[in-house]
This record gives sequence, structure tokens and C-alpha cells, in this order.
Amino acid sequence: MSHQLHHAAIREAPTMVGAQVPGRGGLLVVGAIASILHIVWRSVLTAGVDPAVSAQEQLWVPVNVIGAAGGMLVLAGLPAISASMTAAGRIGLALIEGSWTFFGIFLSLYGALVLPWLATEAPGLVSGTSSLPTAFVVAFAAALLAWLLGAVVMAIPLLRGSGPIRWAGIVLPASALWTLLGTLVIAPDGPADDLAINLVSNLGPVLLLIGLGALGLRAGTERADTYTTAGDKR
Repeated sequence: MSHQLHHAAIREAPTMVGAQVPGRGGLLVVGAIASILHIVWRSVLTAGVDPAVSAQEQLWVPVNVIGAAGGMLVLAGLPAISASMTAAGRIGLALIEGSWTFFGIFLSLYGALVLPWLATEAPGLVSGTSSLPTAFVVAFAAALLAWLLGAVVMAIPLLRGSGPIRWAGIVLPASALWTLLGTLVIAPDGPADDLAINLVSNLGPVLLLIGLGALGLRAGTERADTYTTAGDKR
């Protein structure tokens, strides 16, 4: 009897593992949606409003909490798309993970925990009348560089492939370039007065999340189909 149970457990193990992997892809998709919601909502709150004022809005903290939670879910779900990648692709993914730790989690936590306090105690530091600390600028530049390099490394095998997700190989590098364009050209002084411009300047992270979310959705679907087929054959 125990011998039969042992073999039954071995047969069920692939199905259990398969159920976990699609779950990670689901985390990535949910995290991407939550992060996009955060970006759009934040753009609405900051358009045409002094940053010291928008940071004291009642909705400001919830918006940034959603952003931090979405960023964490994205990081938790990224392993779902690493299984089918080459070694170089995994390096690119690691760079994206490091970059998103700064853009997706740190900046949201900073916005939720620190910015409202600064807006009350030292509004001049928030309103743009003071320059940003050098360390912050260096961290921003390093995270953006990691984003660009990681996206390019991930894009190469996607563009060489023949699958339906090849477009992600264009979207991922474009997201980093658009973030650079939005920061330096479209809205160099921070949030724009016009909502449309504000949304366009924040399109870079949205492109990244769309690309990663699509990869996560496809990885989860393929793995689920694989283990469903394996289960049917048993």
C-alpha cells in the first residue's frame, strides 16, 4: 500500500509544481495592473497641482500603497518568466528586478511614508524650489541604466524568436527610453500642468508593465497547458 502511495505522489508532483508556476504568472499580471493603476491615478493627482499640495491629498497615501503593493507583486511574479530564458535573458531580468525595486517599490514607499511629512514640515523641499540630493539623482540614473540594459538583453531573444509575443522585445527597451524622454524632455520640471502631458510623461513604466505582464500571462498559460496535458495522459 505504501509503495502504491509513493508512486502516486511522484505522479502528482509535476501537477503540483505546474500549479505553482502559473500562480506566479498571475501575481505578475495582477501586480502590473495595480502598478499601472497607481501610475495613472498619481498622474491625475499631480497634474497642475503643486507637489506639496498633492502630497497632502487624502488619496495620496492609498495611491502610493497600491503602487508599492503592485511593485512587490511584480517582483514576486517575475520568476514565472525566467524558466524559458537563456542565461543572458536571466541576467537582463535580474537588472529589471533591481531597477523595479527602485522605481516600483522605493519611490512608492517614499511617496506614502516620507513625502506627506515633507510636504507639511518643509514644503519648499517638495515644491521644486530645492534641488534633489546628489545620491538620489545617482540612484535614479543607475536604476534607469539597469532598466535599459536589462530590457535590451531580454529583448534580443524575443526579437529573434517567432512566437506571438515578439512585440514585447520592442516594448521593453522602448519603456526605458520613454522614461528617459519623459524625465528630461516631456516633463523636466516634474508633474505637468496638463493631464495629458502628465500621462504621456509617465508612459515609460506603463510600457514596461504591459510587456512584463504579457510575458507573465503567456508563461503561466503555457505551463498550465503543459501540466494539464501531462495530467490527462496519466
